[in-house]
Amino acid sequence: MVLKFAANLNFLFTEASTIAERIHLAHRAGFRAVEIPFPRSEEEQVAKAKQETGIQIALMNVALGTEEMSLGSSSLPGAENHFKTHLNETIALAKKLQCSKIHIMAGLVKTSTIEQHLKTYQTNLKYAAGILEKENIVGLIEPINRYSVPSYFMNSYEVACNVLASVNSKNLRLMLDIFHLQLIRGNVTHAFEDLSDLIGHIQIAQVPNRHEPDHVGELNYEYVFELIEKLNYNDWIGCEYKPRSNTTEGLQWLAKYGLKL
Repeated sequence: MVLKFAANLNFLFTEASTIAERIHLAHRAGFRAVEIPFPRSEEEQVAKAKQETGIQIALMNVALGTEEMSLGSSSLPGAENHFKTHLNETIALAKKLQCSKIHIMAGLVKTSTIEQHLKTYQTNLKYAAGILEKENIVGLIEPINRYSVPSYFMNSYEVACNVLASVNSKNLRLMLDIFHLQLIRGNVTHAFEDLSDLIGHIQIAQVPNRHEPDHVGELNYEYVFELIEKLNYNDWIGCEYKPRSNTTEGLQWLAKYGLKL
């Protein structure tokens, strides 16, 4: 199996200030796909950059709102209308960009209880699933580790699996970010086995400093790539890491593992 990689433009090519400019840089570096945040105020520029480069938008984060909702709103009690607005806005742009996956971000736990967040989260995801099924788009939920984002609601694979089972939609899947996986539960080998039926997208970075996969750290990415191959995952793998120097120089890790963009 040939693994294929997408540049996450929240982390890569940040020498350019706009998402549209980063798309052009990613294309020049050889990437055929990118992952992007919702490109607020530059939607048309991003659409133009996609058309000019022919690059694929593999994944887009849900549109975000105020500072309170800077990491999403799907679990925030009282913000249900904001969530619906942001979701529908994101789906509309995803269709325009021919992007088949959106990351539905959960948001931060502040004053409400975990139980209130969970109830809101499940209700909002059931609402989202109905729309996603009609539009043939996959929604992704991602556990994020407590060291990177201490108050993020979705920080457990067990809870994520239970929520996915509760909603029970083929259009709602798990984002498996290997960086977060290692910091949340470790045991990567068995995690692939346990979660294989739920995985809708994969992202990579070394642990603990979130650099390129070949940087010294906790994970042996030669082995991790073998696990992905055994999974028969044939979609884009997001490169969501912080380059040690500049993005293009950092891409030398691909050749070390016998991989290509």
